[in-house]
Amino acid sequence: MIRKRLFSLIFVVTALLFWIFFRPEWLNYHEQYQLFQFSFDYLIEHLSLPGGMAVYASEFLVQFFYNTYLGAIVVAGVLCGIGLLTKEIVQKGFEISAPEPLFYLPSALIWAYSGDEKMLFTFPTAILLSLVATYIFLKAKGRKQIYIKLALIPIIYWLIGYCVWIYIITIGIVHIKNSVDKLKAFGMLVAEALYCIGIQFFVAYVITRNYPLIDIFCGIGYYYERMTIPFWQHLITITIIVMPLLAYITTKIKAVAAFYASAAVCIGIIVYTSLVGYDAFKYSFIKIDYLTRAQKWEELLDFAKKVKQPSDFAATGINLALAMTNQLPDRLFEYNQTGNGGFLTKFEYNSFSCGPTAEACYYLGLINSVLRYNFDMQSGILTCKNSGRFYKRIAEAYILNQRYDVAQRYLTKLKQTLFYRAWALQAEERMGDKTRMHENDDWARIDRMRLRNEYNYTFTEMDHMMMALFENCPDNKMAIDYALCICLVNRDLKSFIAYMPYYTKAYGKANLPLIYQQAYAWVCYQNGYKIENMPDFISEQTRKELKDFNYTYLLNPKALERGRFANSFWKYIVMN
Repeated sequence: MIRKRLFSLIFVVTALLFWIFFRPEWLNYHEQYQLFQFSFDYLIEHLSLPGGMAVYASEFLVQFFYNTYLGAIVVAGVLCGIGLLTKEIVQKGFEISAPEPLFYLPSALIWAYSGDEKMLFTFPTAILLSLVATYIFLKAKGRKQIYIKLALIPIIYWLIGYCVWIYIITIGIVHIKNSVDKLKAFGMLVAEALYCIGIQFFVAYVITRNYPLIDIFCGIGYYYERMTIPFWQHLITITIIVMPLLAYITTKIKAVAAFYASAAVCIGIIVYTSLVGYDAFKYSFIKIDYLTRAQKWEELLDFAKKVKQPSDFAATGINLALAMTNQLPDRLFEYNQTGNGGFLTKFEYNSFSCGPTAEACYYLGLINSVLRYNFDMQSGILTCKNSGRFYKRIAEAYILNQRYDVAQRYLTKLKQTLFYRAWALQAEERMGDKTRMHENDDWARIDRMRLRNEYNYTFTEMDHMMMALFENCPDNKMAIDYALCICLVNRDLKSFIAYMPYYTKAYGKANLPLIYQQAYAWVCYQNGYKIENMPDFISEQTRKELKDFNYTYLLNPKALERGRFANSFWKYIVMN
């Protein structure tokens, strides 16, 4: 008994720790692509589709992913619930007592399946609901039980979709086991299966004619991509259905051996998934997006050091983190740089790649670009759901642009939520009142920095756009740092020299950031200046290092890859 309880406790605690400390970005990823609303219309919208109640219930649970700790509790609770209900159904329906870890096998497989970020939480929620329905039905007694089951099949299918098969087949097998006439019971199970298939065809061709047949049969809202049914979905469902057989097999093995064998299988699946099952390349993007949204700048920089992801997406998040921690001009070349796209990425039509770019525009004061990027990301959500994250930024943009009528539409939706409601109510109260709006530090800063006149957004001449922001508001240090660093990354030293007087006028020549000193010293050196005759704002240390760099470069260029020059502008310009 102690071993049984201990395994359940270990499973739950492991799940909690995994999603809190190792995959909080998974929780954030799923939460930001839906917006659960406490409204009757929202409920009816879901109930109008087969499987809609499972989608509604899963979205209710996923809203708690907004908070990492609550999200981890929800995921661990659902996985544990599936394991415990599977155990109860096997023990009550089939009277088989098997080791507790065996019943957590479906939960372990769902854990493995979660490595696919396109798996929607609807699937494990639907499994949990189907097990609840099965458990309740098995507890019911009466001669008319079979007629109740037939009546419930279309209802349960309409509520949870594909996972109705767990309910149909599990109860059918229980009836075969308990029936005197096994052949008749088996025939009844076949008739019920055909009955369910007929219901699905009726739904496909009469009620919801705009959905592909594969979605009607295999679940609407189970996966981000329509008409795609991963093998994992069928494997997990089949595993739950054949669990009585697996439990019966384990009873033929010595109890202690069966316990440890089933525990080893579950733990092995979880460990393998944790180490390999989550695509490191893909989840590095998801984590950078999560850390950008959470404003965990130092953690983002530490993570980027480990993964070294050379992409516009990663560079945008990294450079934003450097700017927000006032380290951009000092640590620019510690990380992979990809040109203009490493500061503001070009738009791609999806719901993901422009997240850090939209956040960078927000802190720069490019409020119309914030609106554009967030609106396009909202439109790119494959499930056609709304996003609380994107809606919030869109509402802010319209408020700052004094389009209060349009902003109100988004605030109305946000007020119907749990975690965005307080913000929406506060924004609604401040909207239109300049004094109260400026009580929000971000709104006051953006209102001060943003351009009032029309301008052309140009990706190819981004440095000019940043300088326009700086000239409009000399307090916008992030804008001029972006302008200067864009010039350095693109090796446009002519523009860099032209912009430097604006920087020194606003912030002085003393304590000039190291990267700027290196670039200015390099330009002077290339134009024939002797090192000792360079401008006085270039420190003695920088001049000495330039001498050492030239000597090292002539003697052994490969030595620059490591050591004190590895992250310098000089190494970047001569070797990259």
